[in-house]
Amino acid sequence: MAELLLFSPKAERDARSNLEDFIEMCRDRLTVFGESLDWNSNTWPKVGNFTVKGAPSRGFTDDQYLNSEILPFAKAYVRYQQGLNPSKLINELKAIRCIEPALLTMKGKADITLVDISVMDVAAQFAREYGATAYQAGSALAKLARFLNDSKIAPKRLEWQNPIARPKGINRTDKEAQDKRAGKLPDDLQLEGMAEMFANNPQHPRDRFTTSIFALLMCAPSRITEIQRLPLNVLHYEKDTKGIDRLGLRFFGGKGAGWDIKYVTTCFVEIAEEAVRRLTELSAEGRRLAKWYEENPSKFYRHDECPNVGEHEPLSDEQVCLALGLAWAGSKGVIHQFFKGYAPYEKQRKADSTLTLAFLNDYCHSVLPEGFPYIDEERKLKYSEALCSYRAHEFRLDLTTSRVKLWTPGKSLLTTDLNYIKGQERSIWTRHGYKNLDGSEVTMTSHQVRHLLNTAAQRGNLGQLDIAKWSARANIHQNATYNHMSEDEYVKLSENALPNGILEKVRQNSPVTLEDLEQVGDAIAHVTIFGFCVHDYSMLPCQKHRDCLNCSEHACIKGDSVKLKRLKEHRHLTQVQLDKAKLADETGNFGADRWSQHQLKTLQRLDQLIEIMESPEICEGSIIMLNNDQEHSPLKRDLAGRQGMSRLPRAVPDMPIMNFAMDTF
Repeated sequence: MAELLLFSPKAERDARSNLEDFIEMCRDRLTVFGESLDWNSNTWPKVGNFTVKGAPSRGFTDDQYLNSEILPFAKAYVRYQQGLNPSKLINELKAIRCIEPALLTMKGKADITLVDISVMDVAAQFAREYGATAYQAGSALAKLARFLNDSKIAPKRLEWQNPIARPKGINRTDKEAQDKRAGKLPDDLQLEGMAEMFANNPQHPRDRFTTSIFALLMCAPSRITEIQRLPLNVLHYEKDTKGIDRLGLRFFGGKGAGWDIKYVTTCFVEIAEEAVRRLTELSAEGRRLAKWYEENPSKFYRHDECPNVGEHEPLSDEQVCLALGLAWAGSKGVIHQFFKGYAPYEKQRKADSTLTLAFLNDYCHSVLPEGFPYIDEERKLKYSEALCSYRAHEFRLDLTTSRVKLWTPGKSLLTTDLNYIKGQERSIWTRHGYKNLDGSEVTMTSHQVRHLLNTAAQRGNLGQLDIAKWSARANIHQNATYNHMSEDEYVKLSENALPNGILEKVRQNSPVTLEDLEQVGDAIAHVTIFGFCVHDYSMLPCQKHRDCLNCSEHACIKGDSVKLKRLKEHRHLTQVQLDKAKLADETGNFGADRWSQHQLKTLQRLDQLIEIMESPEICEGSIIMLNNDQEHSPLKRDLAGRQGMSRLPRAVPDMPIMNFAMDTF
């Protein structure tokens, strides 16, 4: 672990002296990014390029480096801040790329000690040019201002805050957010075009790689770095709980997710198998080369064009080219260019010594990728066991593939092949003649596929925990960022949120309305331990409190096993109470006979309800309400009197439900 050093400025010294001390500490004492870091290089591997705003990530020219006056501070600042808070997105470079043109504009020189409020305001204008990441650039500038204050590199204190507003959330409902969500998803033309290219089985390694990687991205929501770090034995076969064969991909998820299995939907199984087969064939030579370097450190790799000579025998220039896989042009120039910057070769050249396979082998081992034999030490994944292990220039259209150098693609290889960049190499869309309907160039990002699969999972009502796990996401709350369902889809989803049918509502504990029970009104029915009560409490209090089974306004649902179990338990308790009441009646206890009559009536109704609930002739979900002609109801008596009726009506007359009277059983 790198030693953590904090810079402590001296108040009595001027800004220039503090700046010099800060640069000296970061250059000579910090070990962030490794002790072997080449401080003088303007390109730091796996860190970034110290280039001006707008310069490409590769292929830039010398005049696109930062101004030489600000370069030492830029390097020190990046190294210092990344030592305190390491991050994959090095926004410190964004701040430097904004402050440099602001200093040149306002002060005429890129001297960091000249930064003041006016310079910061101009830098904010350059930060706005970052578009979607302008807020992050502004925040990086505010962080830089705080550092200049704390380190006393700024001569006067800077009271400055980020003036760029935080971008609106993508889950808003306004048109801007809707368009932003739509832009996160790939178009049908892009998906159909890539499917067509994959089906055509392209033979060029670059096309074969891009289409196969894209196919795997479509199999499960993944990051491009996860796909390119898959093991050779990526396919995992397993039977599910129903005995059906399922295919999964062995993934090592980023952001702390670790190793896991991502299962592939049935319709993509053959595509996943074919994509893995193609990538396996494509990386065969690269893995063979890696295996040789692992097992034969003292021997040169004997490929099919290697001269059949001893390790220490002198080689002719033509034999050197054959061994290295170079095109012999009758001149040593190609050999000099190949070994450019390799000190042992310069020594051999000055001594006019001949080269041997042993010398070439030493060179090959000196240029092996950092961390060899592991392509990813955290995953314990070796080059010889990786699905995407290749040789240098394997996918180049303008260079021949190296016979001796190992190489693995970075994420930019796929992104530049999918994304049209003016002035850069041609994308796969351009190579195969695909255009948008308006004639413009087709362009997309690999991350759009991840958004598409997450949205599809949301539409399919997959659980949030399952979506997070399928996406190798450590935080379930990040699911919302990848959900781009439209408002209309949410409306349809809410319409189908409640189950259909009264029995489904009962089983899922959803609200049951009077309409569900074929009663008048749309109010929610009252829940009882045996079923539902349809009494209108706004008209009259309940006259049968705690005696639901003897009430004609009580409904039971056929198929509700929980309520049926309770009815049987209540029948047993009622029988016990009836036996006690009969015994009390026989011993002459006053009122016991009336209690016996009540329990006997309740027991009869329970028997009838249970018989109906268990009858195979009654359909599941049927509504059961027992009539009771002897039921007393002040409301019904009053209604009957007002209508001049000679007798009380039945509790539920002429209803299209199951109406059972006591005398029918």
